[in-house]
Amino acid sequence: MDSGAVIQTTPASVGEREVEGLLGEESGFEGVEQPPVEIIEHKQPLLEAMREAWDCRHLFWQIASSALLAYIVRFRLGPTWILLQVFMPLLGFSLIFGGGVFNVKAPNGMPYFLYMMVGMMGWQLFNTTLNISARSFLRLRSLVRNLHIPLVLIPIAGSAQALLRFFLYLSAYVIAIVYFWIKEGRIYAQLQPKYLALSILGLSLCVLLAWGISFWTAPLTVHTRDVRMALKFAMPFWMFVTPVLYPIDHLRGKTRLIAELNPVSSPVEMAKVGMLGAGSVHLVAAIWSIALIAGVFASGVWFVSRHGARFAGLREDIDEDDEEMMM
Repeated sequence: MDSGAVIQTTPASVGEREVEGLLGEESGFEGVEQPPVEIIEHKQPLLEAMREAWDCRHLFWQIASSALLAYIVRFRLGPTWILLQVFMPLLGFSLIFGGGVFNVKAPNGMPYFLYMMVGMMGWQLFNTTLNISARSFLRLRSLVRNLHIPLVLIPIAGSAQALLRFFLYLSAYVIAIVYFWIKEGRIYAQLQPKYLALSILGLSLCVLLAWGISFWTAPLTVHTRDVRMALKFAMPFWMFVTPVLYPIDHLRGKTRLIAELNPVSSPVEMAKVGMLGAGSVHLVAAIWSIALIAGVFASGVWFVSRHGARFAGLREDIDEDDEEMMM
């Protein structure tokens, strides 16, 4: 299903062997030399690749359900592991940073658990989407090799598990809002439509950045395990330079500059502002993040469309780290 090359004949013909047989048997031209077949590389333009993926959007849910089912049926506890992977980090970070070891104060006097939950919602949406999408060519290699599917769809649909985790976070957020409303008589949620739109923008940027990076890493992961190892070492560090567990206003000087250059920081802060009314989004930092994310996404679509097929199907090894999900 290599979409990176097309076969061109001169003159163009369909079924060259059949035509040759007819010429030899019926016309008596057995010794006639047939025109050579020229293999040329097909360099699909960026807009054409995106248009092709959009035209095949009806395949999204079929691929996504296959990817999610393939993950769940591997374990006896099934979806229980997803629940544990979502909520255990919430409890752990809440105990450590909410007073157990460190005493991080949330803005506006809100409970730290609620503040940290929204930060984790944005970060985990980015992190899990990236890690799962990066292994999508391995998990869905039978589709990659045997069906003509735009390769752009594979990392996107392969991240269905990450989207499921996000909805679990969102459900926990709603439950927490109701709980603290009953307990303290105060609604910490931001209910104005313009702020909710800001949170949707921030969360969408987290997903787009993860997909953009995975367009590069998914084909390369088939070729070498080093990509997965690099992600495992990079993501924990990336998390702590992102204002997930602490307000970005606590940072000063070069540390604040590093955080604002981090393309995930502004989207996470947008989610906090839009859902809790607590956070800090600087216009310059937001424009930088949006521009960088757009560039990564567009370059990723270009790479996977032009070169993804070269890497797909190179290895038969099983994704041994499939069940290992980082926080």
